[in-house]
Amino acid sequence: MNNHIDYSGFVEKYLNETMEKDELKWFREEMDLNPSLADEVQMQRDIGDAILNEETLEFRAQISNLFEKEEPVRRPDTRSTINIPHSVRVAVASFAVLIMFGAGLYMYTHRTIPADKLFEMYYEPYDGLMNVRSSNTEVANILVSAMHKYENKEFESALLLFETVLATDMNSITPRFYSGISYMATERFSVAETTFNKVIDHNDNLFIEHAEWYLSLCYLKTGEKDKARELLNTIAKTEGYYSRSARNLARNL
Repeated sequence: MNNHIDYSGFVEKYLNETMEKDELKWFREEMDLNPSLADEVQMQRDIGDAILNEETLEFRAQISNLFEKEEPVRRPDTRSTINIPHSVRVAVASFAVLIMFGAGLYMYTHRTIPADKLFEMYYEPYDGLMNVRSSNTEVANILVSAMHKYENKEFESALLLFETVLATDMNSITPRFYSGISYMATERFSVAETTFNKVIDHNDNLFIEHAEWYLSLCYLKTGEKDKARELLNTIAKTEGYYSRSARNLARNL
């Protein structure tokens, strides 16, 4: 994707069908030339469709009921009845359909996805990498055991072992980072935030990029949307491993 163009506004206009003819032609050519842009457009369309489908179930049920209702039953004691022509009933039903369709379209173009749902869409625990280095054999063995627990998704047990290592060597980054993921997995997001910030503040390790991504998800889960959005925008500008996901996530906040 062209690093000199921020496509986010164009993606939104394209999906909302508000582009002028020339702009639409240009954007389609850009998608043909940039597969990653085309993938991003499709991802945004899929997200929007999923939300729209979920939020308009009630509308669909109401529309269906409008056409499935039978003629009102005349009660014997009714002295006078108003006979509404079929064409009028159809017109009223059609008008209701248009109103509901417009409401659904509005929800699509102004969609907001709940933070918990966004978290579920983007969160996955970081893969365990068995790269343990320590001059202390006992500490190295504990860390190996912690990583095995982590890989088996035994996060509580892994946390105890990671913290044991950190009690001996508080500057060790590997157990620090993985303890942050383990805190997330056990829904202790505030503690995870502190842990990831320590990894980032260290400023000289291989986990900084990953720590920033998971920290943004922690902010999302704890309701700190402004912090999440700011960090996601920073990640998006790096064009790193998480830049595309960060860009899409920030756009839906």
